[in-house]
Amino acid sequence: MLSLALVFTASAHAAAPGPEAGAVTRAFKALERMCRADAGALWGDSLCAPVMVVDPQSRRFIVSEAPKEGKYPGPPFTGELPSEVTVANTATEWAGTLWVQLIWPLPEDPTALRVMLAHEAFHHLQRRKGLTTGDRANAHLESARGRTLLQLEWRALARALESRGAARSAAVQDALGFRSARRALFPKATEEERALEQNEGLAEYTGVRLGAPKAAARLALVKTVLAETPGQPTLVRTFVRASGPAYGVLLDDAAGAGWRREALERADLGELLARALSLDTKPPSEELLASRGKAYGAPELEQREAERERVAQARLAILRQRFVEGPVLRLSLERMRIEFKPGELVPIDGVGTVYPSGRIVDAWGSLTVSAGVLVDEKWKSATVPLPLKTHGNTLSGDGWELELATGWEQVPGARTGDVTVRKPPG
Repeated sequence: MLSLALVFTASAHAAAPGPEAGAVTRAFKALERMCRADAGALWGDSLCAPVMVVDPQSRRFIVSEAPKEGKYPGPPFTGELPSEVTVANTATEWAGTLWVQLIWPLPEDPTALRVMLAHEAFHHLQRRKGLTTGDRANAHLESARGRTLLQLEWRALARALESRGAARSAAVQDALGFRSARRALFPKATEEERALEQNEGLAEYTGVRLGAPKAAARLALVKTVLAETPGQPTLVRTFVRASGPAYGVLLDDAAGAGWRREALERADLGELLARALSLDTKPPSEELLASRGKAYGAPELEQREAERERVAQARLAILRQRFVEGPVLRLSLERMRIEFKPGELVPIDGVGTVYPSGRIVDAWGSLTVSAGVLVDEKWKSATVPLPLKTHGNTLSGDGWELELATGWEQVPGARTGDVTVRKPPG
């Protein structure tokens, strides 16, 4: 773990833009109010945590308490984040403290701000308790059939949220049928979807549960997300922003608070809801699936998704040529930290995931991309296309720039025409 060797002060970069102290302080207080009101009731532990708000351009930050390493005047405690530390909405360890890190500017809408704060506070709790599950590719959610079954599940969940009694149970049964059919069709779907639901899905449920404390506002928020998420460029990672809160709100009604402990222990949200309502989780027959699909608009949805897949396949062919078949710079990942936009990811089944933009930091230096980087399925390598230009310690190519760490050099890769980097022995 890197430690802070420099001392930052508020006056060191007084002219640099950065977070606005008043808005940041209000965010600090909003999280403190939420976590104190919750008092550990939601997850059995406090969500209170130190917060860091960072401007990604200037890297100026304001933190809610003084870092344990370095000297900072304040409050407010301010400084400039070192270049080797990634900037993202997440839980980040730096300068001897595990922070809830937030990107500036913060949401202006009070509810959106509270949802984000509680979401990231849950990730902080996960890190403290060793409960993180990591990311999975979920490449099946780029296919027409996978996307169709997912959206049918969401439509059934929305109907369930609008209903009560037998009507709710029937709608939940439909949602579970679409869910189980999708997971039966794609062998990796159960494991990969569950991992992301338990990580980002539970985080987003936490955000909605605490950020919208009144039941009516919470219900409206969940239904809005269910309706709007299909419009995202990709669902491979963003799907949990809809699924997590929807299942969480239904579980709160059906099972009380007990389900949350089991969810933290990796129990599947759909299985928990099925058990609470005494429903079936077996995949439905093809005839029943088709019949129930029509009740939720499946024919129109299937036609739209088939057209989308035709366009997506053409794009995948280009990405395969760019990142897999053609010459590349391949970087080994050992202690990688990554910044990226979750709504942009494009999985290449059996290979990895293309992150259209972002920044990766590792022992070899810092890679910034604006036209894509391929991270392999096991998170062991990152790949960008050749050719490249060299300017001192900087390598650059089409849509990417690599700042090499001191002592590292480019060398031929394992495949003819490829390039990699290494630190010479000694």
